[in-house]
Amino acid sequence: MNGANEQEIFVNGVSLYVQTIGEGEPLLLLMGLGAPGDKWEPNVNAYREHFRCILIDNRGAGRSSKPEADAYSIVDMAEDAVAVLDALHVERAHINGVSMGGAIAQEIAVRHPERVGSLILTSTFCSVTNSFRTAIETLRDYVDKMDKKAFKRLNQWMTFAQKTQNERPDFLREMAEQDAAYPYPMPAYAYKAQCNACLAHDALDRLKDITAPTLIAAGDCDLFVPASITHQLHQGIRNSRLYVCKNGGHVHEWEHLDDYNRVTMEFLRRHPIDRM
Repeated sequence: MNGANEQEIFVNGVSLYVQTIGEGEPLLLLMGLGAPGDKWEPNVNAYREHFRCILIDNRGAGRSSKPEADAYSIVDMAEDAVAVLDALHVERAHINGVSMGGAIAQEIAVRHPERVGSLILTSTFCSVTNSFRTAIETLRDYVDKMDKKAFKRLNQWMTFAQKTQNERPDFLREMAEQDAAYPYPMPAYAYKAQCNACLAHDALDRLKDITAPTLIAAGDCDLFVPASITHQLHQGIRNSRLYVCKNGGHVHEWEHLDDYNRVTMEFLRRHPIDRM
């Protein structure tokens, strides 16, 4: 990413690729299943004007270590992220996690509440529904059996709202081309290990332990995360705020970029760390 400071940080037996960019209060950005930290770039272009953005390639993704295992765990990835904050001498940070990254963010907020200034949970889940399990198991079981282009089409069909698919085919094509050109592909075993981490996540009974100011951001056309799960998050986290993006899919932070950046920036600036 242009202008980023790149580091390789060794924690918990793995090497994590970390980028920091921008000035201001620290903002830890946690990406979702199969995606490197670089995927935050459209949002970082706005965030970097006001925040020191910290982007991590989760274990298994991007330029981080890809340990061979049947399953990673959300807890391990949460501890990885906290260890990165330690290495960067960051005592407290805002955290924004999308999808699997939101599950990681929940674990950080529950296990290390003193490290969280504010929390944004984007298109994420606190428990696994049957429909979510079916989707993740399908992706897991076919990632190494389908042609890469066909697998990407399936993934996009699941993650983008139908309105976006029908009205913005060039946008989807551009996103697919960017992913195909990414020079650090994720091996199938690592993708499967992240899928299994998602399937094992259950924080429903622990949401009450999250005390940080929290924004829950969801798309109203998300096939992965149904409205019932979004409302579980909202009801379980005391005094949380809910933002629902109209015609937004699982990746509404890209589909409706300006709206998402505006809403999340307003939230972050309303909860400065130095006033806590």
